[in-house]
Amino acid sequence: MAHGHSGTFVCADPVLPGCSPLNYTSPGGAPLMSPLFRYWSSLTTPDSRAAAACELFSDMSTVLLFSAMPEDVIERADIVHLHWAQGVLLSPKLFPQLCGKKIVWTFHDMNPFTGGCHYHVSCRRYEQQCGECPMLASPGVNDLSAQSHRLKRELYPHLDLALASPSAWLARLVGNSSLFAGQPVAVIPNAHDTKLFSPRDRQALREEYGVPQNAFVVLVGMESLDNPRKNIECVIEAMEIFTETYPEIPFERVLFGGGDVLSASFCIRHVGSVESDALTDWYNIADVFVHPSKLDNLSNTLCEAQCCGTPVIAFDTGGSAEAFQDSVTGFISEPSPEALARVIHKMFMSDRPCMRVASREFAVHRFCEESVAQQYSRVYEERAGTGGRRQSHGPLEEVLVGNVMDSLFKMMVATGAYCEIAVQPSCAKGGKRGGGVEEGGAYPEDSRRGCIIRPEASASSGTWIGAMLQKVLSSRKCE
Repeated sequence: MAHGHSGTFVCADPVLPGCSPLNYTSPGGAPLMSPLFRYWSSLTTPDSRAAAACELFSDMSTVLLFSAMPEDVIERADIVHLHWAQGVLLSPKLFPQLCGKKIVWTFHDMNPFTGGCHYHVSCRRYEQQCGECPMLASPGVNDLSAQSHRLKRELYPHLDLALASPSAWLARLVGNSSLFAGQPVAVIPNAHDTKLFSPRDRQALREEYGVPQNAFVVLVGMESLDNPRKNIECVIEAMEIFTETYPEIPFERVLFGGGDVLSASFCIRHVGSVESDALTDWYNIADVFVHPSKLDNLSNTLCEAQCCGTPVIAFDTGGSAEAFQDSVTGFISEPSPEALARVIHKMFMSDRPCMRVASREFAVHRFCEESVAQQYSRVYEERAGTGGRRQSHGPLEEVLVGNVMDSLFKMMVATGAYCEIAVQPSCAKGGKRGGGVEEGGAYPEDSRRGCIIRPEASASSGTWIGAMLQKVLSSRKCE
């Protein structure tokens, strides 16, 4: 790491190159988060996701019972830097280790301070307390959003937190939230590899990919074209309008990303999901990159395009407008197909060579790894000289293990599995759950409908729960 820091990078499945595994895996086993995402996806409907402009609602459930990380990794750390921690933060193994550490937490969406939504275009219930969530298929006063919000309010005080956000927009929302009201937030953009994402020979690339040299190439892309938040319908309609209004312009339309492409009256070149090197080629081939998202933090694609010297167009929604300089490295459009078509034509009429130079200069200055490392280094150094060990607030183990049990039952329902279980009174509030104990306290040897897990007498409260979870998640249906 830069600036005299050393670090260990840890992540859950899939484990990225250069990172240590947070969780144990078995050969050919499903990724750790798969059952969680199946459960989370069952909580909302396509209509509620579209109305919210949000693809995910996730409560505080966790599947991380045991950690593959060596015991001393967190113990030796001066600073623990969290990023997207949903599904693992409340691990009974991990969370207690974090309680004694100084933490920097970079928020990449709204979820850390809401009851579950990762984005929402209109709901502000998180400024007070959640409940009656418009995203949930079954909203109510004490719905999952209210429960998750209360759990965060109960557990966050255990952590010694300093907060960061890639955009000032998200930082403002954090400050307005009831969970972090008034807490300072460092605004630091995500770093990008400006050596990989860099200008290349556009003429040679167009020849290689079969793109006409005189074509005005509009590039649009995202991880999933099916994501309602990314708003692909708007840009397709804008391209329809542009094509009909300016038939004389040689117009090439290129989409990247997984999912289905909407039908259109014109030809679209869909290149599918692409790796970084090929994506860099397409950024360079393009005359403009269009980002039609309804809501984003600080979109990576806007930053990457400018690193390659490609000007951009985006709506002034979320933190998108912070990713470029309006009228210098791109243009802001009103969020409608008609306005977007006009701004695409404005880009066609602009001095694009000049904008390409400005885009590269801006991106290298703002998003290069060295610049971002310097900003985080200052945060780390400030953290190292402040704060102290947080005091325990209440029966932490009971809360964490109770949450694990709730998580387990929710996922069993979502995955179609059924388990009869028995819980020792010390393991979860309320004693036994699931009715698995026979009269006299004996555990049944087998069950036609369920998995029976017998805790060892000497096992800690979480050990046998983890064994049960592993067995439940290893099959879609218990026989």
